Amino acid sequence: MVKLAVRMLGTGSPRPDLERSGPAQVLWIDDLPILIDCGEGTTTQLLKAGIPPHTINHLWLTHLHSDHLFGYAQFLIGGQGDGRRELTVVGPVGTKKYHERILQLYEEDINYRLSLGRSPKGLLDVNIIEIEEPGEISTDIPAKVTAAQMIHNVTTFGYRFEVGGKVVVISGDTAPTPEIVKLAAGADLLIQDAAITTTSVYTKGENKEFSKVFEKLQNEHCTPTQCGEIAQEAGVKKLVLTHFLPGADGEEAHEEVKRVYAGEVVIGEDLKLIEVIDELVGKPNSKIKCEVHS
Repeated sequence: MVKLAVRMLGTGSPRPDLERSGPAQVLWIDDLPILIDCGEGTTTQLLKAGIPPHTINHLWLTHLHSDHLFGYAQFLIGGQGDGRRELTVVGPVGTKKYHERILQLYEEDINYRLSLGRSPKGLLDVNIIEIEEPGEISTDIPAKVTAAQMIHNVTTFGYRFEVGGKVVVISGDTAPTPEIVKLAAGADLLIQDAAITTTSVYTKGENKEFSKVFEKLQNEHCTPTQCGEIAQEAGVKKLVLTHFLPGADGEEAHEEVKRVYAGEVVIGEDLKLIEVIDELVGKPNSKIKCEVHS
């Protein structure tokens, strides 16, 4: 029986936040960790979660916004320095250009480190796979992976991972779209962008600039209510909200979701572990449930 779980590493946003690191999560397929997005503090969060960064050989990027990439240089160079010798990065067109610019930016530093006798493997030979269009993605991980294009201001993909009869979906950043409903159909677990919470840094105070930004963001992200509507229509068993702005009220968001969604709701928190397990092990037609661990 396949063991499937997600470790939430960072549940925050582009805004600095002591409570939440930048967007990132690890999908576990048995003992294989797959990193999805690589926001600020990802390497530190991996260490806190007891996951040696150099043991991660697969990184999937939903899109190329800074808050989903700020941690990449440290993950790449630091992880390779600790022993990683193989890395595949999957993401939208532009991923290879971004990776190459990181190598150029730190070229002198990298050359120095290699001059000490370190192997260039896992650093100068990273396998970059760019997704040119939605659909099933050819991969060597033990799962069927499907990408669907979301609604955001840059090309953004949500990912559906199917393995052992179980499904985990990660939306990336998106406004409500029929594509996320299709992608999440029948999923055991949906990790969903819920940036447009009623209470946040953008709705507190009288900063007119923040108010204007918040209004525009509603065309690119979801409210908790919209997250619940997506999960309900898709028949999702468990919904995890993430991508919170500073000051977001998790309890309020939970209440908003439960008004429209009958399934289980988790307010994403950094380092929280969510397991997808069989309730009736070894019996036919066993129901799937998710367990949450802090």
